[in-house]
Formats: sequence, C-alpha cells, structure tokens
Amino acid sequence: MTEELKIIINKLEHEIQLVQETGEQDEFMENVNEIRDELERTENNFDAIESILELIERSPDIDYGGPGPIAHFMESHYKKGYEELLLKSIDRKPTEYTLYLLHRLINDGANPNRIVYLDLMKKIPLSEEYPQNIILNAKESL
Repeated sequence: MTEELKIIINKLEHEIQLVQETGEQDEFMENVNEIRDELERTENNFDAIESILELIERSPDIDYGGPGPIAHFMESHYKKGYEELLLKSIDRKPTEYTLYLLHRLINDGANPNRIVYLDLMKKIPLSEEYPQNIILNAKESL
C-alpha cells in the first residue's frame, strides 16, 4: 500500500474513533464522503479495501451508511477482486455491515458466484460461533 493510501486509511480510522467517542453521525458521514473522494482520486486504490474491511471488523457498531460512501468506494471494484476480500473479512469476523454488503452481492442475479454468496449467508445462522446479532442479521437477509 502506498504512503498516500496509508494516510487516507488513518484519516478514516480517526473518523471512526471520533464517531465512537461523540456519536456525531452526520459529521462522520460528511467526513467519510470526503475520504471516499480522496480514495477515488488515488492510484491503486484497490489496495485500501482490505484495510477498510479490517477497520469495519474492529468497529462493527458504527453506522457506515446504507450503503454509504465506504460501500460505494469498495463496490467500484466489483468483479475486480472486491468480492474475495469481502468474503475473507466475513470469514474473519462478520459484521452487520459486511453481511449487508454480502446481501448486495447476492442481489446481483447475473453474478455467476451468486450461489457461493448465498450459501455463505445460509451457513452463518447454522453456526453457534457467531454473536446473536450476526445470526439474526443473516436470517433476516435470507
């Protein structure tokens, strides 16, 4: 990852910390929109996706939007490797937001991997290893 991307990811991490401390969601979303714009202007910005997913895993209770600027940025890499990184993130630590992103993949009926994504969503409620909110979220998505 380039130094420029690391700086942008650090800004996002700072914004996540601020919203956790203050609860100020409106300002968070405005700042994240600006961060997304920075990401989009940066070369090789795909390299930021895994770090963003790791931030989401560490801060699962944040409202990242529905879908929000973070999803819009990551989904700009749809069918270019984003899906694999999302699946790895869900394997490490599913969050309500990453399940929401998975649900968006499932909604693409033309995607040849749709059944893989659907099977993963079906598997989550069958496991007792996940927190109750994740199990319920996966059930509701189905």
